[in-house]
Amino acid sequence: MKDFSLYGIFGFPLGHTLSPVMQESAARALGLKVFYLPFEAGRKDFFRLMRRLPDLVLDGFNVTVPYKEEVCRFLDRLEPSARAIGAVNTVVRRGGHWTGFNTDVTGFLAALEKEGKFNARGKRVLVLGAGGSARAVAYALAKRGAKAITLVNRTKSRARKIVKRFQRLFPGVEFRETGRGACPMGVDLVVNATSVGLRPRDRALVRPSDFSRRTLFMDLIYKPAETRLLRQARESGHRTLNGLGMLLYQGAEAFRLWTGRRAPVSVMRAALKEQGKN
Repeated sequence: MKDFSLYGIFGFPLGHTLSPVMQESAARALGLKVFYLPFEAGRKDFFRLMRRLPDLVLDGFNVTVPYKEEVCRFLDRLEPSARAIGAVNTVVRRGGHWTGFNTDVTGFLAALEKEGKFNARGKRVLVLGAGGSARAVAYALAKRGAKAITLVNRTKSRARKIVKRFQRLFPGVEFRETGRGACPMGVDLVVNATSVGLRPRDRALVRPSDFSRRTLFMDLIYKPAETRLLRQARESGHRTLNGLGMLLYQGAEAFRLWTGRRAPVSVMRAALKEQGKN
């Protein structure tokens, strides 16, 4: 019987991930023997591993791009918000059963409100993307009482599915989807929930200079710390927020779900800052 807990993260690519250093530093601070490993897997390998979930020695794991939606079919249970969103980023093993959670909701709202000083109630928001992260963002904003949420995606049919799903859940929120050429400019918040920006040559999906200076720009990417979108937004006089805060708070909630202990957020934040210097 092992005297340690083993967790990990599945995704592709994973060269940028800071989750291992964040989670292991939290465990050390509380005297827990925990190992957290990255499992970079292509689609074929990911599906093969998920089909063998009962045989894995993991006690839990995170899921990131591009598998947050696909993982749902392999789990025994989904907690209510994960089921409503249709995406999972944290999986917990309890009593031989695998349960999916979505801590992106908690992480996004904590970062937006604590670090971005932004109250979504009654606000208009533009969300770039239609994957698992975009679903969590739209769900979180609707729960907080946003007035209108527009999703922009290269494939409009993917965005349309989210709109139809959430219109039923939140009839008081105005949901719509559109193409990049028809983005509404009169919004209070723009959130990039795509992977565009991970590479230095990636072009921003919208031009911040087209938006009012009161618009807050948030990019869920945390490495690089300032994507081209955020740099252009800053240069245009907008407030900006990267994805490091969301990573921190969603990771803290995942840690609590796995260990039953309150996460040492200050320790995790320090570990992220230190790793970010390297």
